[in-house]
Amino acid sequence: MASTEPGVPGPESAPEIGGASTSSPAKSGSANSGHRFPGTFGTRVSQIWAGHQRLATAEHTSLQQRFAALQLVRVAIVALVIAAAAFAPAQLGLTVEQVLPLTLGYLAICLFGETVDRFRARRPNRSGTPLQQMLLPVDSVYLALLTVPSGGAQSDFILLFAVQLITVTLLASPRTGIRLAMWDSVLLIAISLLQLGGPIGQLLGAQKVVSPSAGVVAVRIVGLWAVAGTTAYFSALSERELRRSKAQLDALTQMASEMEQAMEASSGPEEIGAILLNSVLGPFALTRVALLWERKGRVMAARLAAGDKEVSSVRPGSLEKGALSGSVAVRALSENMPVLVRTLSQDTDPALEAILPAATNVVVIPLRAGRDHLGLLVAEAGPPVSRRLSRRSLDMLSRFAMHAALALNNADLNAEVARLAASDSLTGLANRRELSSALMREAARTARTKQPLSLAVIDIDHFKAINDTFGHLVGDEVLRVVAAAMARNVRDVDLVARYGGEEFAIVLPNCGSDGALAVVERVRAAVGSAATVTKVTVSAGIATSGGEGNDGEGLMAAADEALYASKRGGRDRVTVATVKPPAPAAGPSAIVL
Repeated sequence: MASTEPGVPGPESAPEIGGASTSSPAKSGSANSGHRFPGTFGTRVSQIWAGHQRLATAEHTSLQQRFAALQLVRVAIVALVIAAAAFAPAQLGLTVEQVLPLTLGYLAICLFGETVDRFRARRPNRSGTPLQQMLLPVDSVYLALLTVPSGGAQSDFILLFAVQLITVTLLASPRTGIRLAMWDSVLLIAISLLQLGGPIGQLLGAQKVVSPSAGVVAVRIVGLWAVAGTTAYFSALSERELRRSKAQLDALTQMASEMEQAMEASSGPEEIGAILLNSVLGPFALTRVALLWERKGRVMAARLAAGDKEVSSVRPGSLEKGALSGSVAVRALSENMPVLVRTLSQDTDPALEAILPAATNVVVIPLRAGRDHLGLLVAEAGPPVSRRLSRRSLDMLSRFAMHAALALNNADLNAEVARLAASDSLTGLANRRELSSALMREAARTARTKQPLSLAVIDIDHFKAINDTFGHLVGDEVLRVVAAAMARNVRDVDLVARYGGEEFAIVLPNCGSDGALAVVERVRAAVGSAATVTKVTVSAGIATSGGEGNDGEGLMAAADEALYASKRGGRDRVTVATVKPPAPAAGPSAIVL
C-alpha cells in the first residue's frame, strides 16, 4: 500500500513586531497548580505547564532581542560605510570627514530611540508602538543620503538597502518589510525626479555627484521589491509555522489540564477519549479523528468529525481477530511510531476502515501504556492527495497520543479499582457494600416514583454439609457456579450480590412480586440443574415494596423473614412476603407471610 504524508493548512500570518499577538495561552480550567493528579500523569502535566510558561516568558522578551539584533545590523552598516569612506572614498564619493557628521547624527537618533524604549519598558502599563520601530524610515534616509554621491540607485552601495529590507522583514514582520520597500522606492524616485542629487551632494560636501538614469532607478527598485517580497514570503511561512506550533502546544496544555480534571472526577476512558479527540481535531485542521482503545479484550471506539457537536461511539468492524490486528495497526504498534497511508483497506484493516470509512490521507498513531493497554489514534487529513502533514506535526500528534495513553491507562486502573472495591473477590458479584448502596438508591427512587421494588434473599441449602464433605475448595467452586447461574438468569437491570457466606441477594427495580417470583424461580431452577459435585438447591425469600415509604432495611428484613419461612417449609422453594406501609409511629415494619 502506497503511503504519503497528508498535510494541514497553516493559520493566519503572524502579527507585527510590537503588536499584540492574536493567539492567547490556553485557558486551563484548573490551571491551579495546587491540584495535581499523583503519579506519572500528574508529573507530565506539570512538565507541560512549565514548558508552556517558559514559552510565554520567551515571547515577552523576544521583542527586546529583535531590536538588539536590529541595532547590531545598524552598527555593522555604519562600520561598512566608514570603512568604505576610509579605504575606497572614490567608490563611495565621500571621505571619512564628510561621512562622520551624518553617521554620528544617525547613531544618535538610534541611541535615542533605544533609550526611550528601555525607559518605557520599565513602566508597568506600557502601550503603543516602540519608538525604534517608528524610526525604521530613518535607516532608509541615512542610506539614501550616503549613496547619492556615488550614483544613488546605480551605486554599488545600493546593496545596503537590500540588507536593510531583509533585516527588517525578518526581525519585524513581512508587512513592515513591504512598507519599508515602498518607502525606499519613494526616496529613490523622489531624489531622481526632483533632481535632489546636486543639493544633497553639496550638503555633504561631495566634489562629484553621479545622476542615475530613470531605467537604472526602475531596475533597482524592482530588485528591492523582489528582495522584500521573497523575504516576506519565506518569513511569513516561518511565522505561520511558529504560530501553528504554539497553537498546538496550547491545545496540548489544555488537553492535559482537562484530562487531569477528568481523572480527579473519576471519569472513565470514554470521557478521556472524548477530550483527546476534541483536542486534536481543530489545531491540526483534520477532517476526522477516531480513537481505538483495547484493554484485556474490551474495545472502545469513538469518532469525531469536523462540524460534529459531540463524539460518537462506533463499532470497529469485525472483531474475530481483534480490533488491533490489521496490517496498519500492527505496524504502528510494533514500530511504535506513526504510520501514514493514503487509504484504509477493508480487507487488511477492517476495524480502522469501519471507524473511518472512505478515509484519505490517514495517519495512524499508536497509543501504548504497558503491555496490556494498547490503542490507536487515527486521524484523517482528507483530500487532496497532495496535502502533507509536517514531521513536526506528526511529532506533536505523537505527544498528544502519549499523554492520552497515560490518562486512558489511569482511567482504566481507576475503573478497575472501583470495580474491585464494589465486587466480591470469589464470585465476581457485587459485594455487601454495593448491595446496601444500590438498595438505598432504589428504595429512594421507588418512594419518589411509586414504582415497585423487589428484593430476593437466596441461601444455598445445606452448604455447611458440602464444605464438611468435599472441602472448602469444592465449596468455593459451588459458590462460583451458583453465582454464575444467578447472573445468567436475571434481567439486565437487576443487581446480584453476595450477601454473606452462602447467602445472595437480588435487587429487582420496577418489578412486582409476580415478576420477582418468576425471576427467582428461574434462578432456582438454573442452580438446581448446574453441574456440581453434588446436587445443589437454594431457598429464597422475596419482599416487594410499592413505594409506601419503606426503606431498604425494612425490605431486607421482610425478605430475610420470607427466606426463613422457605427453610422452615422444607427448603428448595421460594416464599413471597408483603411489606406493609410503616406506621406513623417509629417501629419495625410489619411482615405478613
